[in-house]
Amino acid sequence: TSETIFSLFGDDDEQMEVQVEQVNLDQLCMLFPRLDLVREIAEQNHFMHWELEFADLFAERGGFDLVIGNPPWVKLEWNEQNALSDSHPMFAVKKLTATQTTQHRGAALANQSTREVYFSEYESMTGQQSFLNAIQNYPLLKGQQTNLFKCFLPQAWEFESDSGVSAFVHPDGVYDDPKGGILREKLYPKLRRHYQFTNEYRLFEGVHHNTVFSLNVYCNSTSLSFDTIGNLFAVTTIDECYDGSISGAVPGIKDENGNWETKGHPNRIITVREQELRLFAKLFDGGEDWKKARLPVLHAKQLVDVLERFAMQDKSIGSLENRISTNEMWHEVNRQNDGTIRKEVHFPEDTLDFVFSGPHIGNANPFFKCSRAVCVLNSDYDVIDLTTIPIDYLQRCNFRPNVDVSEYSMRAPDGYNGEKAFNGYRVVWRTMLNQSGERTLLPSLTPPHSGHVDLVYELSSDNETNCIISSYFSSLPFDFYIKATGKSHARFDVIRSLPFLESAFQTQSIVCRGVLLNCLTQHYSSLWKEVFNSGFCKDGWSKTDKRLNNSAFSSLTSTWTKDTPIRTDFERRQAMIEIDVLTSMALNMTLDQLKTIYRIQFPVLQSYEFDTWYDANGRIVFTNNRGLPGVGFSRSEWENGIKGAPAGQKFYRTITDDTMPGGPVERTIEYVAPFDRCDREQDYETAWKFFE
Repeated sequence: TSETIFSLFGDDDEQMEVQVEQVNLDQLCMLFPRLDLVREIAEQNHFMHWELEFADLFAERGGFDLVIGNPPWVKLEWNEQNALSDSHPMFAVKKLTATQTTQHRGAALANQSTREVYFSEYESMTGQQSFLNAIQNYPLLKGQQTNLFKCFLPQAWEFESDSGVSAFVHPDGVYDDPKGGILREKLYPKLRRHYQFTNEYRLFEGVHHNTVFSLNVYCNSTSLSFDTIGNLFAVTTIDECYDGSISGAVPGIKDENGNWETKGHPNRIITVREQELRLFAKLFDGGEDWKKARLPVLHAKQLVDVLERFAMQDKSIGSLENRISTNEMWHEVNRQNDGTIRKEVHFPEDTLDFVFSGPHIGNANPFFKCSRAVCVLNSDYDVIDLTTIPIDYLQRCNFRPNVDVSEYSMRAPDGYNGEKAFNGYRVVWRTMLNQSGERTLLPSLTPPHSGHVDLVYELSSDNETNCIISSYFSSLPFDFYIKATGKSHARFDVIRSLPFLESAFQTQSIVCRGVLLNCLTQHYSSLWKEVFNSGFCKDGWSKTDKRLNNSAFSSLTSTWTKDTPIRTDFERRQAMIEIDVLTSMALNMTLDQLKTIYRIQFPVLQSYEFDTWYDANGRIVFTNNRGLPGVGFSRSEWENGIKGAPAGQKFYRTITDDTMPGGPVERTIEYVAPFDRCDREQDYETAWKFFE
């Protein structure tokens, strides 16, 4: 254009006219190599300049009335394995690790053709990353990982008219990204509808069934108010949620047959304004700027009231500051590479020789599962029968220290008081969260000198604080909070806003049950002695049942014995029921609120409760939950000859138990009729009345 040439050649009008006559674009590119490079890149990438392409529309209307689409859900990352595998398939076929790829890269790049493709793709990828990460190009995405769908949002808002609307199907990460606050501050005033789906019914073919995405409608205005509906599985549900004639109880996440629920209800719609964002900011962002708050996943309006109970508490885990420390301990890959630990499936000689992996721990149970002798897959673990383990038991694990004791200790992370955290007891939980599973947060107490890989996360403090935190963490209300975050991993950023209810009236009874569930071997004897309180002996079960040992509390002393902890399936379930109720009371929740979060947020737990049967001794005789011990009969055996047996009749099942040192042993389990199920909501009501 004449303006461009004017800027290049000066401000003399007469000279400019001469240059226009004598210079064309090709000549300019010869004079300015950088301009030639710009033209080459533009021809390769076919850049789209909306204002120029639709200049008449922008002049007449100020932009588009509607922008709609499904932008690419693509994170721009350099993957050298993909670049090298085109000419050297072994990089893909053998699934080489990053270290192995580095070792073989030089030989592959000796091929000139491979080298050209490799560096061409690297140049292209780094160029795109640099452009999309540049603050001047996408200021709203500052600090976030580059994902193409995020780039479409500010583009759409810029190219819309003042009254324009944009609608996109995109991942939900913009709503919970810790670094996405700048974008959310701009996004929330424009957002009008947010409908969050999970791909369980394959709305998108070729996409994993657990993939979460959302339908989002934005408007170029500044009024803050939008509707959000979470846990959607079918599009028709949205219409039913806006049908005011529908009444009754709010459907849960699954229906009575265990299928993903597609029915709608008006109370599924949560309208979010400033008040709600302030609540979310306080709970999930440490009280930071409410305009940048992360958006939780809530199934119904009633759950907002439950979150307000959490927000009312004075102290949080994050407020403990110097009283706690958190860390991942041994990074599974890096710590094998530097020789700190090595992969070796074995029964530990002592706690120093023990390294926890995620499947080893359950809810308030550090001895939930045992690695099999050949442990490769996530399913290669067996459930441990807590009624049979010896007092010095440690389950088979997958890793062990690869350096001497002093070096191992030196490499261990520091704790809250400057000492090594692994010298004491710690609260641990699985880092990976199963949001669609029976439970999400699975905390336990780990014994001194035991290690763990990074798929287990730890919090350490003094023993009293450890016991308070682990006991509350094992409750259903705290688990609901974690589910509401929608997070797939739980580190300190997720648990920091959970309440610390140190001074609550119910804390002593909660801790009593928590340590009785965790202190299963003599490795916990010193912890038990330190936290034991004579008030434990005055406690008791909230209901009467012959499967509950009446002296379980009154016979307690400060000396740990094999009879101290709670071991049977029935008693452990009852202890968890009572922790749920006591925690709800400590949070000033109502009984109805506790039952509501159970009905709505825990469909898998409901299905297990409905089909788990106990014998006269408190042992599980049949369950559809394969994660629980004592399952010995098939469905047909159960339904056709065992289920309705008269009182006193005994059944036997011989199993091969490989969870003990010394190799697999044959063990016969006795089940005594009658067999019955528990009603969790009824038990909540009974316990509530008792503790109230």
